[in-house]
Amino acid sequence: GILAAALLSFALSFDDFIITNFNSGAVSTFPKYIWVSAARGIPAEANVLASAVFIFALIIVVTVQV
Repeated sequence: GILAAALLSFALSFDDFIITNFNSGAVSTFPKYIWVSAARGIPAEANVLASAVFIFALIIVVTVQV
């Protein structure tokens, strides 16, 4: 189940990037920012944002379970 969830999340995130890349035009969206920055190294802002989203999700899950 965990492997299936990991593969599904990878496929959906890759699909989101493709849709954003074709539809955003000249606007710099977050997926495009990460894609361009990955060639030069992952920026600290991406790590901070990913950590914040992860911690927020954990807080929601723990709150609902309690």
